[in-house]
Amino acid sequence: MVRSVVGFGFPLMVDANCRWRTDEAIRAARALQPFDLIWLEEPTVPDDVEGYARIAIEGGLPLAAGENLHTVSEFDRMIREGGIAFPEPDVANLGGVTPWMQVAKIAHACHLPATSHGVHDLHVHLLAAVPNASYLEVHGFGLERFLVEPLRFENGDAIAPSRAGHGVELRDELLAGYRRG
Repeated sequence: MVRSVVGFGFPLMVDANCRWRTDEAIRAARALQPFDLIWLEEPTVPDDVEGYARIAIEGGLPLAAGENLHTVSEFDRMIREGGIAFPEPDVANLGGVTPWMQVAKIAHACHLPATSHGVHDLHVHLLAAVPNASYLEVHGFGLERFLVEPLRFENGDAIAPSRAGHGVELRDELLAGYRRG
């Protein structure tokens, strides 16, 4: 349905949100092949490294995963076992900027793009800092209303603010009602 609306030139991804067993994910991936997807995201539970490798090979679609991984070594194993084509570290789940950059570096060494999950206000900077950046996942529940310089787009590209560091500056006057004490 969606592909018929957006056409075949538009990037389309499917997120299964860890829904399927390996055999179900393989069947689903095969059924989704005609829709020219960029990736199938999280087709099974995040710790099933062998399952991801099987789904990637037998299902025939590139897989994205990582929002539920919490260490660099988990990403390293998942990438090296061939289970994911699009590692998507989440700076909030992974423990910060340094491990996020380490995952992007591992991905780059394996000729894979780095993508992101959530926290788009921070990830736009991280993706701008790596040579293998791909897609920025933007959620509808960001911090835009509290930011001095919210995420903006030009010609479909996310533009990282020019501020130093992570680039996020909060509008204190809007946060006053959320403080205790």
